[in-house]
Amino acid sequence: MIDSHSLAEYSSQVLNASGNAELEQRLGLYRVFLKLYEHHRSLLDEILDLENTGIKARKHVALQYVQGVVQGQQICLITNLVKGKTQSILQNQGVWLIGRDRKNALSIQDKRLSRCHAAIQYVEDQGFYLIDLKSTNGSYVNGEPVRQCVSLNDGDQIRLGSLAFTFFIGHAPRTAMALPDDLINQVNAARMAAKVEVDDTDVTESTVLPSVEWDMPLVGDARETSMFLKPTIPSHDLTSEATAYPISMAQKSEILDRFMKRQSPDTHN
Repeated sequence: MIDSHSLAEYSSQVLNASGNAELEQRLGLYRVFLKLYEHHRSLLDEILDLENTGIKARKHVALQYVQGVVQGQQICLITNLVKGKTQSILQNQGVWLIGRDRKNALSIQDKRLSRCHAAIQYVEDQGFYLIDLKSTNGSYVNGEPVRQCVSLNDGDQIRLGSLAFTFFIGHAPRTAMALPDDLINQVNAARMAAKVEVDDTDVTESTVLPSVEWDMPLVGDARETSMFLKPTIPSHDLTSEATAYPISMAQKSEILDRFMKRQSPDTHN
């Protein structure tokens, strides 16, 4: 097991042998990382939680998409690109313009889009096409530039300037089989039970708590006992070898392993 001193010596040797700026930055980050955690262990969990927080935040980001729907003689696009709301857009000529112009079927105020950047066209018995209208920043399907037009397939990844979305194709609809009455009753009963539970929760949580003047100074010898207060971090120099929160060699090794994995370029691909 290596300690921080031997690791620092090893990293210096590596830096002398390589002029790789990226490696130098990672090793420098690790030195700061190790010092901080020797003095304030609780910071480890806070920083490592940031990744999970980011994952949770990304779950709430809606997938941007355009779906071409063919229902007999009626053709439409269903999309959430316009003002972030899902809507069905009909166009009698089967051509939907995309760009910054407010008259376009898909009018999107993105500075990297041309006024009439591209169009999606439906041709009977052939399908949907993406046509680039000599845009400034180009149109791409699955990473390949569109010279003039290209046929669209279900699941294609489209990028117009900095606007990116997935294209889906909805073919002729089908009708699902009818359900027996007992299953319909079971579904309705479950929905009503869930509604009653939600209503009861709203009543319980509507209780108004008394207001508290948090900024009011305490009187006399009273002391703050709030559970939200954090312990004061010692203000001594972080370069000191003294550790306010000592950690074992095994813990240091674990920190190193987790940190290096998070900094590995493979994790960003």
